Formats: sequence, structure tokens, C-alpha cells
Amino acid sequence: MTETEFSKIIGIPARVLITLYRSDSIPVTSLQEKSKISPTALYNALRKLLQLGLIMEEREKDFPRRRLISLTGKGWRVARLLVQIEEILSV
Repeated sequence: MTETEFSKIIGIPARVLITLYRSDSIPVTSLQEKSKISPTALYNALRKLLQLGLIMEEREKDFPRRRLISLTGKGWRVARLLVQIEEILSV
């Protein structure tokens, strides 16, 4: 199973977590480009992940309108497990 096939199976919030795991803190626009998720689907996933305490959102100091998204400690642990599952299935 390829990375793309796995990403399609696990759902959008999990794809966001895996992308953040590999990218650290990134702006929402970059997250959308890297995860290849539509803007509406991404914003819905971000809302859910924020509610679950898996991600955090900060405003960039130089550009306050730009939101930076990163994993919380809990989100990091969940994302690491998703990446491990992805690796097992790709063998």
C-alpha cells in the first residue's frame, strides 16, 4: 500500500496529523498544499483536531493574519502512531 493509498483510507484529520508530523509548524496555506486537501475540508479537520487538543494554532508575529498550525504533545504521539501504521502497511 502506498502512502497516498493509506492517506485516502485513514481520512482527512489523520492526513493533517501526518503532514504536520513531517513538517512541524506551518502556515495553513502550506498545510493545504502539502496535504492536498480542499480548503473547506481542511478547515473542518482543523476545527475537529483543535477540539481534541491534537493541534494548536498561533499567529505569526510578522504577519498576524497568518495562522501557524503545529502538533501538541498529544497530537505528536497520535501522529507518530499513524506514521508507524503507514510504514507497516507499506511493506
